[in-house]
Order: sequence, then C-alpha cells, then structure tokens
Amino acid sequence: MELLKKLLKAGIVAITAAAVTLVVALFLGHRTYIQTAQASTATNFISQYKSDVQKASSKYNLYASVMMGQAALESGWGQSTLTTQANNFFGIKGAYNGQSVSMPTTEYNSNGQLENTTANFKKYPSAYASFADNGATLRNGTSWNTKYYSGTWKENASSYVDAANALTGKYATAPDYGGSIIKIIQTYGIDKLFGEAADSTSTSSSTTSASTTSSSSSSSATSSSPVLTSVSYYRGSGDQTVPLAKKYQHYYVYNHVKGASKQEKRYSWKSLGVRSRVNVYLDMRGVKKGTVGNWYRIRFYPNTKAKRFWVYSDALSFSPIYSGTTDGTLVANKRTSGTIYSRVLGSSLLAKKVGKVSSLKQGTKYKVDKTALIHNSKSLGVWYHIASGKTKGWISNANVLSAPASVAKVDFKGQKAISSAAKANYLYTDFNKAGQFTKHLKLAQVRLTIGSKVTVDKLGYRLSDKSIWYRITCPGSSDKYWVSSKFLS
Repeated sequence: MELLKKLLKAGIVAITAAAVTLVVALFLGHRTYIQTAQASTATNFISQYKSDVQKASSKYNLYASVMMGQAALESGWGQSTLTTQANNFFGIKGAYNGQSVSMPTTEYNSNGQLENTTANFKKYPSAYASFADNGATLRNGTSWNTKYYSGTWKENASSYVDAANALTGKYATAPDYGGSIIKIIQTYGIDKLFGEAADSTSTSSSTTSASTTSSSSSSSATSSSPVLTSVSYYRGSGDQTVPLAKKYQHYYVYNHVKGASKQEKRYSWKSLGVRSRVNVYLDMRGVKKGTVGNWYRIRFYPNTKAKRFWVYSDALSFSPIYSGTTDGTLVANKRTSGTIYSRVLGSSLLAKKVGKVSSLKQGTKYKVDKTALIHNSKSLGVWYHIASGKTKGWISNANVLSAPASVAKVDFKGQKAISSAAKANYLYTDFNKAGQFTKHLKLAQVRLTIGSKVTVDKLGYRLSDKSIWYRITCPGSSDKYWVSSKFLS
C-alpha cells in the first residue's frame, strides 16, 4: 500500500485489465508518453473526441489523425491529471483566457536526458477549446516565427506521416515524438477513421526509402509518367555540419532528391522557418545517374530523428580542404572522446565514422601519410591520416598528443601579391623540427617589391601560435621561401 502511494505521488498510475496488467507512466506533466492503452480506453477516447478533432483540424487545415494521435499521446488517452483537471490534451504551457495550472513535468534537456521541472499549463473550459488551441498553435506558429510548425500543414505535408514527423524537435523535445504519434495512429486505425490513410506505412522521419540502409547504394524507380531519376546514395556520419550558402534562398528544399520520387514536394526556406544562414546537419549524399552534382539530406537539429530534407549542393557552403603528403608519426590522446573518420570531417563527400580514438594504443606511434587543413569559422582545422595499425583514417589534431610536425604543411596552388606589410617581415628558407625559422632574408635581397606577383605552392599552419604561412616562388627564379600570410595580399 505504501508503495502504491509513492507511485501515485510520482505521477504513475497502474491500470489493471481483465487479463493483462498495464502499467502506464503518467507524470503529472506531459513529457512521458503512452503509446498503448486498454482497447476500451482507446475506443472510448476516439469515439468521444472524434467530432471535436474533426472540427478543429478542419478549421486550421491540419491532419485530424495527427491531432487525435498527439492528443492521445500527450494526455495518456485522456487519463492524465493535466487533462482531467484542466482539459489540456496537448500539454500546452501558458494561460488560456487568464486560466492556468502549475504542475510538475519532465523534459528532455539539450543532452537528450530527462530532467524534472515545474511549469504552468493552460486550463481550458472544454475539450474542444484545447483541440482548437492546438490547431491555432500549429497554424500560427510562435511569436518569433509564424511558420515554425508549417511542416504540419496539409498544404506542406504530403501525408500524416510527414506531418507527425514535422513535430519532432519542434513541438516536443522527445527524440521519438513523431514516430510515437504515427504508431498510435496506425495501431488504432485513426488514419482510416478520418480518411487520411497514407500510401506508405513508414514510421521513420527519413525522406528516403530502403536505399538509406547501405553506405553506398542505388535506387531506381520506374513509372510511365513521370520518368523518375535513378540516384546513388552515400551515407555520412550524421554529425557533420555546414552553413547555408550566401545565395541559399535561390534554391528550393525537397522531401526527396528532385526527380527521384512520385511523392516529391518542394518547400521554400521561409516556409520551413529559415530566414538566415544557419548551420545544417548532413547524413547522406545523393548523385543522380548521368550527373556529377551532389544532393544532400539535411536536418536543422542535432537530433538524428528530426525531419530531414534534400537540397542541391549549391545551397550549401563547404569549407575548402587542402591536403598533402606527410612523412611522420603521431601519438593519439586516447582519453578523448574523439572519432576516426573515413574522410576529413567537413568534406563535401561526407565522412563516415570508422573508429574511436580511445581504441588506439596508449603511447604508440602511428604512421601518418597525409595532412589536411580545413577552414573553420575562425582558424584552420588540422587533420592527420593514420596509415598504420588496425584502424586507418583521419583524426583531428585536437585528439593528438604528439603531432608528426610542428608545422602542418599541405599543397596549395595560387597567385598572390606582395603586400605593404612585407617591409616589416622576413622570408625564410624553411622551418626546423621545432617550428623555428631557418635562414631569413629581407625583401630587397630576393629582388621583390610591393605588388610583385608570386606563385604559392604550399600552405603551412604552425601549431604553436596558430599562424598561417605560404611558400612562394620568386619570379624568374626557382628559389622558394616561406612567408607569413601578412606578407601577401
């Protein structure tokens, strides 16, 4: 008896059916979800609120099945304390006509962990008021973005599956939110009840089909009208980010690679709530048959279950990567949580995870055959390719205790001019192992003047002070010198 009291205080209700004992976690708030219910409970709930849901969803042009499924999920089929005391079926916070109730709840934090908190929730005069307010919320968005939930609108979502998945990462922080709603809809036939049965029964927020299961695969769709494009797909790690290009608004966003699906739908960036150059996450690359351009599957949140879209490569801004051969060794810091990748993280070809830095042997010197530099927001990122040992791949300098050289050198081709700042700087023949300069010369000694054009064949990044250097060739000579980036314009 004491145990039951404790469970009730924690917000957990035990429901015993005739042959089955179903324990349903019902926190007083709304962030621990119920996906199954006693058949009679679900039937009664659906029957009792079908009319209200149909009316409210029609008013705001939303999928009734999603509204019903979300209400069942959020309210525990109408059994939650928040619903029974405040007619609040969706866990919407705030006040309704000045009325609210304060209740404990659980939320996922930014690390994906549940934590306890207390919040004020709206108190409604009727069930319909709650359904209508939910519809208004999805249709009108937030104070900072009126189209924040536009992915749930019927004109933007091709099916209730897309609409439900559009709620993940936006309406709620639970990583499986959309999938939970879809499961309820399909388990109890709610889509058929409202005449919204989807062509596909997929519950994934992915916008690609079986082709996503392999790292490199090809899918081909055949139809007399229209003729669909065959696409080869290449999976990435999923944690790679890239900013949108300056002219990203010149391109549309799609739910599939353009021309590859009969269910193709396109969106403007504004309709998805994007109004500036944000960073997006990439997890897959697609190449249409007979073309060389890349398409990328993106999402706007780190949560891998967030809704995903496809964009053409020109809508994204990949940082340039420079690489060169290296002859040296490194010692990894196996105490870090770093990852070893198949490519430099940031590559337009997308990098896959091939191992963990912690799996490398402590104190072991691993052969390095390549070095790469990639432009980050404020500096250069240094990467080394491990060519020995069981796990071969690229490792960030941030996970290295001992680097193969004090100056990371890569190949670079370009033309630059001598700047006025060169008067106060020297030219150097090379760096020694400690990263210190060897023989130095002044501008006049190599017959260079301000504005002289020089050829650059190497780019260097000195680890000790994070300074950038170029190796130049003087006009009419084969002599090569290292100069500070300040030396050139």
